[in-house]
This record gives sequence, structure tokens and C-alpha cells, in this order.
Amino acid sequence: MSFDPWHSQASRQPHTDADFKPADEDVIRTLAEIEKASRGGPSATSNIPIGPGTTGPAFLRIVPPAIFIAAALSVGAAVLALNFVGKHLVLSSGRSGRGRGAITARTDVDSNLQAEAEQLLQRLASGDAGAADEILEKSAGWTGKTQRSATASQWMTIALNRPELHAREAAVRAELALDGITEDEAGLKFVEQEVGDPNQRAWALWMLGALGNRGVDPVHTAKIIEAYLSDPAVDVRASAVNGLALVGTDETIPMMLDRFRNDPSPVVQERAACALAESGMYTHEQRMTAAASLVSWLDDPLLNSQQRAWTFQALRDISGQNLGTDSAAWRNWYEGSR
Repeated sequence: MSFDPWHSQASRQPHTDADFKPADEDVIRTLAEIEKASRGGPSATSNIPIGPGTTGPAFLRIVPPAIFIAAALSVGAAVLALNFVGKHLVLSSGRSGRGRGAITARTDVDSNLQAEAEQLLQRLASGDAGAADEILEKSAGWTGKTQRSATASQWMTIALNRPELHAREAAVRAELALDGITEDEAGLKFVEQEVGDPNQRAWALWMLGALGNRGVDPVHTAKIIEAYLSDPAVDVRASAVNGLALVGTDETIPMMLDRFRNDPSPVVQERAACALAESGMYTHEQRMTAAASLVSWLDDPLLNSQQRAWTFQALRDISGQNLGTDSAAWRNWYEGSR
């Protein structure tokens, strides 16, 4: 989910195909293996697919921060050694599938602010709640003066995978700042233009979601993103789901439920289920709203076996309980939780 900061508003220089490089697939693959080894049984939140050809799409459960950080550091050198050849990354819990931009040096970076940003992001990734507050307070001052470095991207990825919404909110705010996007109409206008470029679309859909989450016309941003839910390309639809999960408004929940139930691609179905269950920016109350539909679909013959398995997993994530595949037990749980 890492991107090179776009040029300042004054320059208005779009990215080119040459800017796009691979994401940290090795990091995610390593984390999935660590998670698998650290749990008693297989998790339905592991092994996120990195494309429609990947078999067995599933959720990525949040990994304990100490393990996550150690894994990210251990493979960091290997990832950089790949010299960033062009691919796309799919993440969850933070949760985007977006193109990766080259991490390049900028001449206008304030070294003190860059160091401050990276230090705060490292603290945020380790679970320091105070760092989240500081990032929310200071990150507006980073815009146009800092950039998305490999180190900053690593910490933001970890923070976006933390269970606390406050940490995720701070990471989203930092992403906007380090990518140089102002949280106003000017920033929205720029990203709205970029979404029309197929080479920038995945990044722009994510950033539209980030702007909507920060209160920059969330109704409008959600409508723009929604238009791409019917795109013929699977990766674009998945990116649209990721963006809507960042907006995180009540109005986006029916869109997510529809994509989980009706999208023809299991990649998109899984992404929507993951967003409703534990990734993205939804509150527990909003996830309970989604649970009402999920419970009602447990015995629906129109769902295939994989969708049904994801439904049970989503309910386990939302409820914190494991009632297996007993539909009646899940209905009783939901009625008792209302």
C-alpha cells in the first residue's frame, strides 16, 4: 500500500507508468506464515490474495504488533533488493490493494519533519496511543514537506493493521500528509482527476477513501468510489471496496454487503467480507449493522460454500465468539446482542 508522494499542487505533474513498482508482497507473505505458525488452527484472515489468479482468498487477521514489526524488519532488506519491479499489492486490515509508487528522493523535504514523522509512525506501529494523538495534531504540517519513504511506508502498513481505530485513523492521516494531499477541496479535486487515469486508479480510490474518512465531502467521495464497484476489472472493483472501507460511513455498508453477496469474483467478495468484519474504518456498532444481514444469510442456498465460510468467519470476528457453523446459535447470539 505504499506510494511515492505526488508532486506539489503547484507542479501538477501526474505519475507515469515508470513510477509504479511492486509492493511489499514478501512482507505480507512472511506475516501470513508467521501468523499461521502462531495460531492453533488456520485463520480465515490469512493469506490475502495478490490477484484474481490466487487460490483460496481469505482474510488477514491482525497480527500481534511485536511479531508484525519483527517480520517486517526481517524481510525489509529482501523487499528492497527486488529493485521494485512493477506489480500491485493487496492488503487487508488496512487494507487496500493499490499500485506501489517508486520511493524517490525529493529536494524539498524538511529533514527534521521527515525524522519526526518516521519516529512517530514507528511509535504508532508499536502501539503507542500517544503517538496517534501527536500524528493527528502534527501531520497537517508535514504535507508538502515530507515524503513516503520505505521506512514510513513500513510503519504505516503496520499501523493500518492494528486493531485500534484511533491508530488506523492516524495512519490514514499520515498517508495523506506524506503523499502531499491536502485535506480540502484542492486535495479532493486532484485525486478526483487522478482516478480517471487507469495507472493511478487504485491509488486514487484509496486516497478518495482516506479523504472521505477525514471528512472531506464523504458523500461525494463515496459516490465516486461506488461508480467503480461495477468496473469490469476485478482489481478495480477490489480497490473500490478498499476505498469505501476507508470512508467508513453508514451509507457504504449496504454497498459492501452487496459486493460480498453479488460480485462474481471471490477476490472482491473476500475483500468486502473482510472490510465488514474487521478491516477498514467501521466502528463496532456499524459492524453489528452488517451482522444483521450476515446472520440472515447463513442458510441462504444462493450463497456458495466459500461465501458461507466467510460469513461465519466475519461473525466470529465481529462478535469475538466462536459458535462454529451453527446457524441457530448465531441467530440467538445476534438477537441477544440487540
